[in-house]
Amino acid sequence: MSKLNHSYKSILKTHIENFIAEKQGQGYAYHSQAYLMKNFDSYWAERGYSFIGLTPASLDDWIKKRDSEEAGYLHNRIAVIREFSKYLNGIGIISYIPPNVLRSQPLVHVLCDEEITDLFEKIDNYIPGKKNATHIRMASEYPLLFRLIYCCGLRRSEACLLPFSRLDLEKGIITIINAKGDKDRLVYLTDDICQRFKAYLSMMCEQCGGEPEWVFPGNDIDKPLAPATAGRVFNGFWRKTRFYGTTDIDPTIHSLRHTFVVKRINLWMREGIDMNVMLPYLSKYLGHKSMDETYYYYHYVHEAAQIIRNKDTVAGKAIPKARRR
Repeated sequence: MSKLNHSYKSILKTHIENFIAEKQGQGYAYHSQAYLMKNFDSYWAERGYSFIGLTPASLDDWIKKRDSEEAGYLHNRIAVIREFSKYLNGIGIISYIPPNVLRSQPLVHVLCDEEITDLFEKIDNYIPGKKNATHIRMASEYPLLFRLIYCCGLRRSEACLLPFSRLDLEKGIITIINAKGDKDRLVYLTDDICQRFKAYLSMMCEQCGGEPEWVFPGNDIDKPLAPATAGRVFNGFWRKTRFYGTTDIDPTIHSLRHTFVVKRINLWMREGIDMNVMLPYLSKYLGHKSMDETYYYYHYVHEAAQIIRNKDTVAGKAIPKARRR
């Protein structure tokens, strides 16, 4: 416990004591931080929180600037909670890490299984209003495009701007080059996605008179589908679902990637897999610069983890089989 012998009373008591003891064991005095953790312990207890993992909602009031509070003190209050959250994550308790620089972060809707099923039903059964060859071709692209983003956690630009030359269907690997942060990485495909790709490639070669340069061409067969267009198309499909207008925040195409992360982590948690071992791999798989980005994906939603755990079945069973038109 802290050398200042602060008394903690919330459900976080033991974890706060061990956290401070660990920091002091590393040679840090941690006196002022122990005082701040005392205040945080009171903050937690006064709100009656009975859970341990920190969430964005539970930290909402803590990270707000108070009247007459100097920026430096606010920074210190947030900094010690960042360290405490990292400690909790280190012992296997998933916990939100507030950002270094306070800024407005967009909330992202995480889709549950029922929403995913309804969404892909609308995508798979879409019939374009215009019956020309271009619109029919593009309608055939959407089922695989949105599955690729959802099942592999790709960014929309990574999926839309993917050339066939970076798709190895024999090995089941997509090579992502110069992604966000100038990062390159390999994305491994499941067997069912590989089989879907092979059928899709055959269809595209038939419709395009040969293998096109881009996996998902736009109106112009020689140019890729614009990411912004893919976002608008996703929004249109969502508006067709029975869930449109029932959520606090409308999902966007980015929600598919976010949902992939949450479902993957929840699946590991259900299976008792060591999160400390797997999260670094997930972070690299997603092309994140640091683990903080991966924790952000998982936690910057109000009660998303609990909703998904309560409502969903095992990830991967939610998407219906696409129907060939």
